[in-house]
Amino acid sequence: MASAQSTVLVIDDNEDIRNLVSLVLEKEGYRVLIGIDGSDGLEKLGLNKVDLVFLDVMMPGISGLELLKTIRANKSKEINSVPICMITAKSSVEDIDAALELGATSYIVKPFRPTALTDKANSLLVANV
Repeated sequence: MASAQSTVLVIDDNEDIRNLVSLVLEKEGYRVLIGIDGSDGLEKLGLNKVDLVFLDVMMPGISGLELLKTIRANKSKEINSVPICMITAKSSVEDIDAALELGATSYIVKPFRPTALTDKANSLLVANV
């Protein structure tokens, strides 16, 4: 179970996915911030203390992988070290390996079970304490 201070940033261009992930995580006790695209997500990450990011790979404008590279290259340790779990329909070994090589902490393939999402959030936050 999350602590009251745990903040998760969900960056996804799909409103239904954002709503689902938010609902599941808020029910688990997390504070959830929403980024509607890569630019919005990067802005929210810079303005808030975020403990975990769920990041979609396929987004218009700045893709999730481009945003992942940008976050990992950030000079702020608080930003560049945040755990990032990619959340996407791209499920090939090559896609997963590419994200992990760029610095993703973990990977969830859509469609996913709500329990898989909360289990992943809980394990990544415990590992990052």
